[in-house]
Amino acid sequence: MVGSAVTGVVLPLVVYQITGSAAQTGALFAFRVVPYLLFGLVAGPIADRGNRRRLIIGGNLIEGTLVATIPIADLLGVLTIAQIYVVALLAATAFVFSDAAVFGAVPALVEPERLPAANGALSSLSSWGEIAGPVIAGLLAASIGATIVIWIDAASFFIAAAVLSSIRSTFRESGAKPEPTASLRSAVARAIRFIRGERTVATLLIVGFGNSFAFGTVLGYWCPTRSRNWGRRRRHEDRPVLRRTRRRQPDRRVDLRQAVSSGPCSRADPGSLAVSGTIVALLAVNTRWLVALIAIAVFSWSITMTIMVGITYRQLAAPDDLRSSVNVIGRMTAWGGQPFGAATGASIAALADVPTAYAVAAVVMLVASGGATAALRTGRSAPTRQPVEETERGL
Repeated sequence: MVGSAVTGVVLPLVVYQITGSAAQTGALFAFRVVPYLLFGLVAGPIADRGNRRRLIIGGNLIEGTLVATIPIADLLGVLTIAQIYVVALLAATAFVFSDAAVFGAVPALVEPERLPAANGALSSLSSWGEIAGPVIAGLLAASIGATIVIWIDAASFFIAAAVLSSIRSTFRESGAKPEPTASLRSAVARAIRFIRGERTVATLLIVGFGNSFAFGTVLGYWCPTRSRNWGRRRRHEDRPVLRRTRRRQPDRRVDLRQAVSSGPCSRADPGSLAVSGTIVALLAVNTRWLVALIAIAVFSWSITMTIMVGITYRQLAAPDDLRSSVNVIGRMTAWGGQPFGAATGASIAALADVPTAYAVAAVVMLVASGGATAALRTGRSAPTRQPVEETERGL
């Protein structure tokens, strides 16, 4: 995560240095998301029926090799924007398959009662990596050059592969029997039937989409969140804004907000989505930077709780030979919600203002929370893991 966060900051700088185009720089984001939407449904069944350990290690080796070609090409003076796009696309595709395998591997390594804590620990480490990576990238890019810093990301993949190789496990639950002869189409259909047949899983997926939709709206407008008091003190500075509003200036402390916007989560509460909606409603009317700083920290914590409970429940509910497929569909749902939310928020902000976009995001979260509460009230209790052969649903 540290290496990927470094590249996430540095690679757009490299693209902009080559092209001078903000549009071509922004296109890198699409190359990270699109492969998941295209290949996720295939990657899930492959991880469920194949060797998850090899998929994870192989994915790391492939991504590391691809990323390393960028600084090598730069040293040789042959680096082009086309190569960067191809590397980004292929590396993101390799990530789809290794990520699908990880979803199935973690429950096979951790006892059910410790799974929430394990997912929380992974989320916490991921968050710290996303905080440390940009700091490292900024310091090194300014001193040794942007392209050279990409070596950190390449090395991190090879180190990860070596460490994972030391884990002596099949990354499968004992007694699990995948069906390698079943077609990919039938495997996908079985995963969809499982989701449709499990009320809680289906409900949490819908909640996840609403969560990601609203989060996409909020994420796109952290930078324009403003404070009247901060603006009065620094009014002499000339700063770019996405949309100017009366008596409000942009808050330059957004980097500090983002630094505290992630936290560990060992357990998740269905009410976390309601907390998120309430916080976003507060952001829509708030004018003080300190309040916004605290609110965004709590907001990101509640978002993390919502995500963790969805992942953990799906991992516990799905049998081993469906776990990767079911969780990949969850990931696709989540990533699919963010661009829709960002686009909606941009449209609303253009027609009205940023606080109105926040208000709409808050309504989406609160409605999704209320609907989920009503649906889950008549749903089943938390799942317990049982042998796959007992029931096709594994509940």
